Amino acid sequence: MVDWNVTYARVNEALDLLPRRANGKVSWGNARVAHLDTGYTNHPAFGPWNGEQNAIVLTGLGRDFLAPQRGTAKDPLKDPKFMEPGHGTRSGSALSADGGGFTGVAPGLPLVPFRVTNTSLVTGKVARAIAKALDHVVDNRVASVVNISLGFPLLDNSRMGKAVDKAYEAGVIVVAAAGQEIDRMSYPAKHRRTIGVGGITKTRRRHIPYQKYDRYARIDIWAPAKPVRRAHVKTEKGRKQMGGGTTYAAVHVTAAACMWLRVHGGVITQRYGATWKRVEAFRRLLATVKQELEFPLPDSNEAGALDIDALLRADLPDPNSLVKEMDLARDDRF
Repeated sequence: MVDWNVTYARVNEALDLLPRRANGKVSWGNARVAHLDTGYTNHPAFGPWNGEQNAIVLTGLGRDFLAPQRGTAKDPLKDPKFMEPGHGTRSGSALSADGGGFTGVAPGLPLVPFRVTNTSLVTGKVARAIAKALDHVVDNRVASVVNISLGFPLLDNSRMGKAVDKAYEAGVIVVAAAGQEIDRMSYPAKHRRTIGVGGITKTRRRHIPYQKYDRYARIDIWAPAKPVRRAHVKTEKGRKQMGGGTTYAAVHVTAAACMWLRVHGGVITQRYGATWKRVEAFRRLLATVKQELEFPLPDSNEAGALDIDALLRADLPDPNSLVKEMDLARDDRF
């Protein structure tokens, strides 16, 4: 069975362009993603585990920046009010699953888990943890792509903004979910130096109709959000295997970024180096090889729907044609 989101975003066509190992699995080379969420669990969706060791979830590289004294990015799976135990497993499996009957958008893609929250909402404490995780990713060259399926619309945190700016200058692609808590876009997706992702439903509607004064100006691309197949953990009520939200829309774009780097990595490095230009090259392609949306947007916005196959086949932009985003995230306010 092929789910609608895979067909819509042309995932399988894109995967056919990636190199393969002798066993037929995708060879990801040095590609991997930093996954900022609630942490990991030993879920069979990621294949076999040997204690805390796993071929997809690179636990040894992960860190807990919410409670550093824990010494591990493993999700404690506590379920007090407003907490979302297993959110990192759900989003991570939608991205990288390749076992237990689950297949992610980028099956087998190595992910480095960072625990920065207990919920998908970004509070001040979570924003500071995100900032520390982003700095760690950049300083230690952990990954060239970061997935943040978290957010909150009303957040004034210059520390997180500074970390977004640092990642941008280093050429790290930070993909963030636009959110759905209220009808306004969320930070950090609202920062122009991230790749902000809106959600599309199976019926080709907007997952969330954001307020007109937001004018969707900070959405770079729309991607499948609901319903999306993902793994569950035992603490979830109902043990559902389908879910929805811009959490999963962001995952599709993160997968696209990792595939793009895997297919064109050497040329990308030669043309753009470890600079902001690789972020803007990716953003440019998202805007130019898009699918047309089946719902209207304000005239000021030209974002379309994700087409990963077209993205991978497109010519890379001339570095001299790229324009640096001067909207500093650290100065962004509401």
